[in-house]
Amino acid sequence: MRLTINGDEVSYSLENEKTLADVLRGVQSWLGSAGFVINAVRADERDLLSIPPGAWSSTPVDSVAELAIDALHTGDVKIEHWQTLHAWLGMLADEVTAPGPVLDELLSGMTETMDGVASNPFLPSGSDGLQRLSSFFSGQAAADIRRWPAEKREDALRLIETLREALSRRIEDSSRPGDALARCTADLRSLAGKLPNVSVLLQTGQDRAAMETVVGFTDAIQNLLSLVPFLPPNAERGRVIADLTPVLRDLLSAFNAKDSVLIGDLLEYEVTPRIEKLMPLLGNAPSTAAGNAPSTAAGDPA
Repeated sequence: MRLTINGDEVSYSLENEKTLADVLRGVQSWLGSAGFVINAVRADERDLLSIPPGAWSSTPVDSVAELAIDALHTGDVKIEHWQTLHAWLGMLADEVTAPGPVLDELLSGMTETMDGVASNPFLPSGSDGLQRLSSFFSGQAAADIRRWPAEKREDALRLIETLREALSRRIEDSSRPGDALARCTADLRSLAGKLPNVSVLLQTGQDRAAMETVVGFTDAIQNLLSLVPFLPPNAERGRVIADLTPVLRDLLSAFNAKDSVLIGDLLEYEVTPRIEKLMPLLGNAPSTAAGNAPSTAAGDPA
């Protein structure tokens, strides 16, 4: 049986796989470990995803000439969703500017759209942009929006434009994760060098400067986390980031409590060692989202 993924032939070997279901499970696991999801499967002329699994799962492997699989990287799926959202917000802005018949349709899909954004966020943690957008349109019918005063209309348009700009930046960074990661890494290195001074700043009453350093550092970590779905999988990097996240929460809590002793201890013994582990794991990212394609030259996906 010939196996292709996104049109490229894949070298594979069978072990205990006897049926199509066996092979597909193996390929699905292999692709999943590389951050890909299957979106189409064809066995010769049959579209397997369009028919019940019971109709093909037990098909013997040696009775199939070709198994063709199409797969998308999860990062590409996220980008496509953000591009659609960007266009949707543009249509909403047009309708707020000059309400027309499309406004009713946009409002009817507002809840579904917001649910989609919640499952694929593009704003940093703590941002209230989407809540503010919802507050403008919650419970509003097209007729209500047509009666909005000019000031409210302008406020809504400014917010929509701000969200579209944030989306554009996120799409650009996610489409070129290598470039974005290089900037993020440079920011982290710069801010990590300032962390040892935070407790001293607090002890000398320079709370604002200390807070700027801590917030800047946590923002840089959040930017890094937002890039992870678009980078090649790295189990060690994932473990270090997962280990760092609760420590950052403890750091912010200590800062809010103005506990300079705890802040100093956390920075010296918890945060800094983890950052030192993380830095070497941030290289070798693809320059574009397309660089995430799985290697199909060789291997044993089954």
